[in-house]
Amino acid sequence: MSLSATALVTLNQARNFIQSNPASTQIVSAEYVGMGDGGTKTFTLDHTPVSGSLQLYVNGTLKVEDTDFTLSTATITFGTAPALNQPVTASYVYTATADSFEDMEDDLIEFLINAATKKAEDYTGRAFVQRSNTDYINGDGTDTLRLQRLPITTITSVSYRRVVGKTGDGSTTAFSLGYTPKTNSLKVYLDGTLQSSGYTLSSQTVTFTSAPSDGQKIIFRFEVSLDLSDDYEEKLHIGRLVGSWLEDYEYIVTYTAGYESTVAATQALVPDAVMAVLSAVKYWYENRMGLKSESITGLSSTDYGVIGELPEVSKKFLSSLNRNLI
Repeated sequence: MSLSATALVTLNQARNFIQSNPASTQIVSAEYVGMGDGGTKTFTLDHTPVSGSLQLYVNGTLKVEDTDFTLSTATITFGTAPALNQPVTASYVYTATADSFEDMEDDLIEFLINAATKKAEDYTGRAFVQRSNTDYINGDGTDTLRLQRLPITTITSVSYRRVVGKTGDGSTTAFSLGYTPKTNSLKVYLDGTLQSSGYTLSSQTVTFTSAPSDGQKIIFRFEVSLDLSDDYEEKLHIGRLVGSWLEDYEYIVTYTAGYESTVAATQALVPDAVMAVLSAVKYWYENRMGLKSESITGLSSTDYGVIGELPEVSKKFLSSLNRNLI
């Protein structure tokens, strides 16, 4: 797995956001330390807490260091043993090692970054990092065609699809299409079978090497280019093309959309989107075991949401970027 060229954040940015200041420390937000039995006073943490960072709970009640317990490296010693069936839980910060991220699932994080970027773009109707887009849009008889991604910098081409049917007579080899196909768009079918050779195209005329047989059905599918000055007007600031968009026609628009050509330059222009993507990655990464929610005694609960949707916190970041529907 690797990051898409259009991913809005880098792998290291996502790592840092998930781990919170990974260069020096890592956070344990909910560790189950053990269960009280009325006699055991000593428990061991998974790591040695940074001084002053440990929050220790017995049956949901926060305990006070040096009053209720003492801490020596990773060993906790209670003055009074936790009662039977009372859980001991902890949160704390511990010092990170140089290779803290070597065991992290980089492929998974990259997958989540790509997914979060796409979800954020779909939610806002935006393209963040610039690239070429192709929209296939059915005409509805109105004078406005709405493109799917903003902001738009340039229109590369606009065309529409045509289907022309003919019938062979056993002798005719040349058939006029009535339109000039866009380069490399022509497809020819004989009785429903796509032909890869056996014909040539010159302007609007297709000439077969051998005449199609009598009664044979011939289908030509192709795109016809539209001309800027004659057929439509660009209103790129709102992602619209004004023209005559006929019903039952499929229009193909190729255009460049996005803020900047690099991730770094784009991030400076859409900080809310950056935070939305990072927040979604964090939520989904924490839910990598498939949990919907998790509740730890003494440490409240966390709702991870569904990977198929953006978490609400991400939607809040993105609310200011929702596309203009004028």
